[in-house]
Amino acid sequence: MRALCKVHEGDGGVEIREVPAPKIKEDELLVRVSHVGICGTDMHVVRDEYPANLPVIMGHEFSGTVCETGSGVSGFTAGDRIVSMVPGYTCGRCRFCQEGLLLQCTERKSFGSGMDGAMAEYIAVRADRVFKIPEQVQLREAALIEPIGCCVRSVLEISRLRAGDYVYVSGPGAMGQIVVQLAKISGANVTVGGTDVDENRLSLAKELGADHVVNVQQEDVFKKAADITGGEMYDVVYECAGAQPSADTCLRLLRKCGQYVQVGLFGRQIAFDMDHALINQKHIVNSFGSERSSFATAIRLMKDGLLKVDRLISREYSLEEWQDAFAAAFEKTGYKIMFKL
Repeated sequence: MRALCKVHEGDGGVEIREVPAPKIKEDELLVRVSHVGICGTDMHVVRDEYPANLPVIMGHEFSGTVCETGSGVSGFTAGDRIVSMVPGYTCGRCRFCQEGLLLQCTERKSFGSGMDGAMAEYIAVRADRVFKIPEQVQLREAALIEPIGCCVRSVLEISRLRAGDYVYVSGPGAMGQIVVQLAKISGANVTVGGTDVDENRLSLAKELGADHVVNVQQEDVFKKAADITGGEMYDVVYECAGAQPSADTCLRLLRKCGQYVQVGLFGRQIAFDMDHALINQKHIVNSFGSERSSFATAIRLMKDGLLKVDRLISREYSLEEWQDAFAAAFEKTGYKIMFKL
């Protein structure tokens, strides 16, 4: 089968290879991949900014159709449309596995970095990591359930967002646009911040429900925050850009005793004014990926039509067009870039 692999570090480290299709174990499903999105983590893997067990097939945001079931699997049959959680392997024994926090497993291997992922024609997945796709949801949209689950984890499970809160979302990319919608569903007043290159993204944020948008390169974001919040600044901020200037702005836009939520991955160490956070009792939390509960919530929200995600799929590429696809992702010319297998 064809697969897009990260084979070694440095230039030329990514290539399409012909590799054997996976053979499933008794507790696994063989899945024909339909769509797989390019995630920020994939981009960090390409740039050697995220640890990976090389060589590895990349990709973890995917949807597909069951082709074969292992001898020990029940509840799934060939033809079922599915999505999967990211941890392909966990030990099942450590404290975090016992608490259901699979992404914190001390031996975790995630699809696309720790073990072979979904940028291929087929993938083998453990049945206990899989969710069926509701008939109301298309396969191309279902490939967004994993990043939606990450946002659900940040907004609905980790943060202490309450109806009526003033919220600031920095970074109007795909994740930021999902965070906007989740915050609006929760009853917040939402402001979205971006830069000169985000003009179209800020317009879409307004269409998706944002109450205010601000270009931080053209406007005084602190004055606008004071005007919007009556001088109190934001109750909760979500940093979705994964950039140091964004993190600094978010921290200073937050009111005393407010909550800073880190959503984006930086891919490198950054400077952060922890003394400012300490003196002003600004609470800092983060979330990494999504767990079973957040996946389930994401699917329900999709099924009930509460999230508008079709506009977030900018373009579909074939696997052979991977260079153009990743170039578009790095240039941030759209939102979610997908491969259609």
